[in-house]
Amino acid sequence: MLEVKDISARVAGATGPLRIVGGNTKKRYGHVDESHDVLEMAGHAGVMDYHPAELVVRVRAGTRVSELVSTLAENHQVLAFEPPIHSETSTVGGVVSAGLSGSRRPYGGAVRDHVLGAGVVLFDGEYRAFGGQVMKNVAGYDVSRLICGAYGTLGVVADVSLKVLPAPEVEQSLALEMSIDDAQELVLSLTRRVSPMSASAYSNGVLRLRLSGLADDVASERQSIGGDEIDGGYWAELDALRLDAFQNAEHIWRLSTHSLAPIEHVYDLLDWGFAQRWLMDPESNPVSAEGHWTCISNTIPSFGSLNALEQKLHRNLKKVFDPNGIFNPGRLGEDI
Repeated sequence: MLEVKDISARVAGATGPLRIVGGNTKKRYGHVDESHDVLEMAGHAGVMDYHPAELVVRVRAGTRVSELVSTLAENHQVLAFEPPIHSETSTVGGVVSAGLSGSRRPYGGAVRDHVLGAGVVLFDGEYRAFGGQVMKNVAGYDVSRLICGAYGTLGVVADVSLKVLPAPEVEQSLALEMSIDDAQELVLSLTRRVSPMSASAYSNGVLRLRLSGLADDVASERQSIGGDEIDGGYWAELDALRLDAFQNAEHIWRLSTHSLAPIEHVYDLLDWGFAQRWLMDPESNPVSAEGHWTCISNTIPSFGSLNALEQKLHRNLKKVFDPNGIFNPGRLGEDI
């Protein structure tokens, strides 16, 4: 098994850029320079500590997401941010580094909301622990959350501590045919009150909802809103971009906005309570719409341009954490 000392030795001895790879399922996100030496993290795997009663698990970064999900399920627990599992090789380190959350994100929180601490190998090869290992520990700078979405540009994530939650008693997924306006109004009305809704998506005139929680609450909500029951596996397929809508698209555009933002395009799919919107191979650049755009593509830059202040902050962080420019340089943009 790959040990921390092996990772530290690779980093300390690096004479050029390193491309940090876990399951290699996020290669369409950001700019990937395949000429860089590869630091494989998949061998640094396994659960380090798990305390079901404390709702905390600590795992090495190369641990497969599917294996962690199975381990938690044995104790009727889940990762509340519902990480996408793009393939069997998807790793926990990759999910945290990319900051990716699934369909439950608007209702259960984002990745960074559940990262309690992290062990990171820094530019000098030294291993440093940030954050804590328990929910009440807030020692140190919040670097463990800073690494979420940094795509490995600040250091090598070696291990992470995550908050877990009890699994819902029951879950039921529904489909309702309706107009986009009616669908948006229904989702907003459920959001504004206490509801067991834990996922929502709209496409091709159909609103899909997932209800999670106590059996009586789910049954009551189901009776109230109606709809036809569907396979709950839909949400995993959506989160992993395996639905038919994604399959033949060369360029997948994702808009992260707020649920009440004007609907300026004929989107292929809208989820996260209408706050996440998808376009497949649009005829023109869609970035005029309000919000943050990401393009999942091998040929188009993934991340939109930053304003002057954001650019300065990103570059200063990169300079402090990676002064030699060895960690995934350029992954998030020029000099980042």
